[in-house]
Amino acid sequence: MRRKLIYPHRSVRSIPLTGVRAGVAVLVALALTAGIYWFRAVLLEEHNRIASALLDISGIPSSGSERVDIFEPIGSAEVVTTSVFSPNQQPILVASLFAVVFIALFLVHRKVPLARSFVVFLFVILMITAGVIFVWPDTGITSAEFSQIWLRGAVLVWFVLPWISACLLVVLQHNLALGIVWAVVMQAYGFVWSAIRLAFCLGVLHFSGLLFMPLLWFTLGLLADVLYIVVFLSLSTRVAGLRAWGRRASWQF
Repeated sequence: MRRKLIYPHRSVRSIPLTGVRAGVAVLVALALTAGIYWFRAVLLEEHNRIASALLDISGIPSSGSERVDIFEPIGSAEVVTTSVFSPNQQPILVASLFAVVFIALFLVHRKVPLARSFVVFLFVILMITAGVIFVWPDTGITSAEFSQIWLRGAVLVWFVLPWISACLLVVLQHNLALGIVWAVVMQAYGFVWSAIRLAFCLGVLHFSGLLFMPLLWFTLGLLADVLYIVVFLSLSTRVAGLRAWGRRASWQF
């Protein structure tokens, strides 16, 4: 089954699932889920501290903090607040920002055929948001409201990640310790990456208001979560494959 230069087709390659690995995967998922719930207040506090620190480093002024409700079993969390740009202040600036992003998306649409369907979807989101701002210029969202929406989605992802790790990362590894490390690292990465993305969105909200928020919430929200999960799966599968079948031999020219 092992060839010198290429692997056999993936239809005849597999990593057998053992009861031990499946059991460990379930235990790891249960432990991480319980830890997230038990330390939820600490995690939310640290999440806010990272986002606040990044805003300070970026020179974006903070107007204090506000406590927002997440979910009833989770409780509430303190979130940093910033001033929000209003379209009524500088309509020419809003129009200019819209034009720049519109042109950028148009260029991506023309240059990257594979991304055209996705770019069209982003076009639709941008156009709808611009239309709402044009018709109802007083429409807006505060930084605390956006943080509340963000944290509700982030907390759900934190509770789902351990089970994704158990199904996709832990069971792949012959070395159970390595599988556990993969699961913990992805959980930690998801937590820190969420705070970084939230800080970026709050910065954009401070400078451009509502215009890009729906677009950013989609692209930097669940889509970004799916992307890093896929990356972790690819890396862990690569490591598992190297351990199971060895490295490919190099071509000689």
